[in-house]
Amino acid sequence: MSIRDTRAGFTQSRFNEDAMNLVALEITALAVAVGIGKSSWWWGGGTFIGCAMVLAIPGLNALFALAMSAAWAGVGFAIGMAVNQSGANYVIAAIAGLASLGCHLGAIEWATDIGAKD
Repeated sequence: MSIRDTRAGFTQSRFNEDAMNLVALEITALAVAVGIGKSSWWWGGGTFIGCAMVLAIPGLNALFALAMSAAWAGVGFAIGMAVNQSGANYVIAAIAGLASLGCHLGAIEWATDIGAKD
């Protein structure tokens, strides 16, 4: 294995770990919001544990990534509507959705790498 391949693998690994940290923060914020919204520790804890488990299940993690990316695109669209400029809602929604999707796919790759048996 060349130095270039090693460096590329290390860089990808660091990116995936950073992406997982962002997704963990997102899951935590979601769990807190659900817990506060339902006024229940059980709902908040269940949301956190459920989302964490979904990340480890192939197939479901892809659906979770798509759903959360669509949610971020929706937030971007709302921000774009608040800006009240022509086309801003679509541009911000696309950027937010794609950035979120990249982050979620990196987190899925990280979870797969951590769970891999050699």
